[in-house]
Amino acid sequence: MGICSSKKEIDKIEVPNKSFFDFEINDIDGNLVQLSQFQGKKAYICVNVACSCRLTTQNYVELVEMYKQYKDQGLEILGFPCNQFKNQESKPEPEIKNYVTQKYGAHFPLFQKIEVNGNRAHEIYQYLRFNSELKINNKNEVKYVPWNFSKFLLDGNGNVINYYCPDVCPNEMIQDIERLLKN
Repeated sequence: MGICSSKKEIDKIEVPNKSFFDFEINDIDGNLVQLSQFQGKKAYICVNVACSCRLTTQNYVELVEMYKQYKDQGLEILGFPCNQFKNQESKPEPEIKNYVTQKYGAHFPLFQKIEVNGNRAHEIYQYLRFNSELKINNKNEVKYVPWNFSKFLLDGNGNVINYYCPDVCPNEMIQDIERLLKN
């Protein structure tokens, strides 16, 4: 059974009444960042990351390579550390940043730890979940992000184009990314 085929919990959320670029969040160094500063790219990947997950190495290696290959063509990757899954992102932010830059060469934007599920889920993840296949019918209900390294692909306008389960390797997203980069 894959990570996405497990029982899904549900959140009832207040739907954020803003676009993707209207959100603000602290980066991994504690600086407040307006997502509008990333506007102008052709494709975005939002991914909840963790340093101590069985999916960490493959995801970071492939995300870093993807970023190197496609950044100049209009790809932006935004990493959101999350400790909601079996305490797999328990390090403080400076250690997370040091670890992923030293071990994997990750230089895409990283943010402070957030929650992606439940009543304390950051509004950016409420937005991502509500505007993806995790939305349930016409209700203000969304399925939980099932695990670390769930990936959301957005177009240049900040619209969620696709959701990828944690088991989906970043390299399996390349065809969808290249399609967006051609626009």
